[in-house]
Amino acid sequence: MNKIIGLHQRACFSFKCIGFSTAALLLSACGSSSSDSGSSPSSSAASSSKVSSSASSSSVSNEPVAITIPFEAFSGNTEILCGAALEGLGTVSTKATLADFRFYVHNLRLVTSTGVELPITLDETGVQTDNIALLDFRDKLGTGATSCQGEANPTMNKKVVGKVLIGNNTISSIRFVLGVPATHNHANQTAAKEPLKTPGLSSGMHWGWNVGYKFTGLDVFTNVAITRPGDAAWTNNRWNIHLGSTGCTGDATINEAVTCTAQNRAEITLSDFVVGKSAVKLDYAKLVANSNMGQDAGGPAGCMSGGNDPECGAIFATVGLSHPSQSAAPSTQTAFSIVNK
Repeated sequence: MNKIIGLHQRACFSFKCIGFSTAALLLSACGSSSSDSGSSPSSSAASSSKVSSSASSSSVSNEPVAITIPFEAFSGNTEILCGAALEGLGTVSTKATLADFRFYVHNLRLVTSTGVELPITLDETGVQTDNIALLDFRDKLGTGATSCQGEANPTMNKKVVGKVLIGNNTISSIRFVLGVPATHNHANQTAAKEPLKTPGLSSGMHWGWNVGYKFTGLDVFTNVAITRPGDAAWTNNRWNIHLGSTGCTGDATINEAVTCTAQNRAEITLSDFVVGKSAVKLDYAKLVANSNMGQDAGGPAGCMSGGNDPECGAIFATVGLSHPSQSAAPSTQTAFSIVNK
């Protein structure tokens, strides 16, 4: 009996020379206590939990996360809605009501505190495609003289949704381009996906197949007739802001490349953006702050992006774009800002 015990003890103290599974069995046979060098079941579980938690955290931080970016539209303190009374507009304090209020954005990026751009991949929805989104603030539909009247607008859209890989970066800004990218601007609109399709959501947001899309349809009905100096017969009451590419040549219908001398796509960068708390705000009153909305000096009423349109210089400057009618290069845009909730 003593010989058997001795053999058992020698086996227990020489487990390093045996395979791990055999050693574990022998340790069990030796009746190891909590003072043995191995971890207790509870401490092992805790250790495993920490590892899993760390691995999970690492995994999440290195995968794209869903992001929603709200957009707001105001004119001063008045929210942009059909029927809202917009007052104190421009240099002669014009009053107006909404006729249209839509604009396209693309190439959205978050910008880190070190200046690195993190691209946002937009979800494919009825109002977003190919990283292009249509923001539509009309709560009612209607066309022509009855624009922004009648039935509720089922595609009213005040947000952009997508995914972005943030990782452990600190976000400081958001950046996007106002308009439709050149890759899509002169494509066949009847065959396009929404929100670029005509007839469809882009109806009223283009100038013809080759010319391309209106990047913005920011239109109001003024409460007084718009006049034209030197032309007593000319009058209008719809003041428009239609940004878009101009000076375009080439026939896309026969597969020619279309080139434009004035791209007119404004890149907007907004600081102090906080993911999950910030909204992007467009202030119409700031867009028209330096415009006399009671008269129009030439071309269509308001600004339709033509190089010889005298109303476009002041409008372009508010989004940081250059225009031939400007006497100096524009400074930083003033129309868009960040609102933190």
